Amino acid sequence: MNSILFYLIPLVVYAIVNNTVDSLYWPHFLMLLLSFIVFQLARLRYPKDRIPSTAKVAQGAFYVLTIAFIFRDQFLNPLFINVFLGIAIGLVIIEILQGKKQAFK
Repeated sequence: MNSILFYLIPLVVYAIVNNTVDSLYWPHFLMLLLSFIVFQLARLRYPKDRIPSTAKVAQGAFYVLTIAFIFRDQFLNPLFINVFLGIAIGLVIIEILQGKKQAFK
């Protein structure tokens, strides 16, 4: 359960910042950076050489979300960030369900 919080907390922070902040300033970027680091800590629940492909795909989606979020003010609409956020949340749910299936085997 603790490792699931490493996924959920950053995604909630990204959603709150995206939907409440009009222009991003350095405190927002600092909060996003800390959330990104927390999301990366979710990989600690796997051995280094046995990270499942679902976890790698979820991490990749979060990388894309983070890069899109950085360029949100200049090039993107917050609606696009919400779409990327929804994709990342879906992939995280799939990864969590796969992790539970592997734990029961």
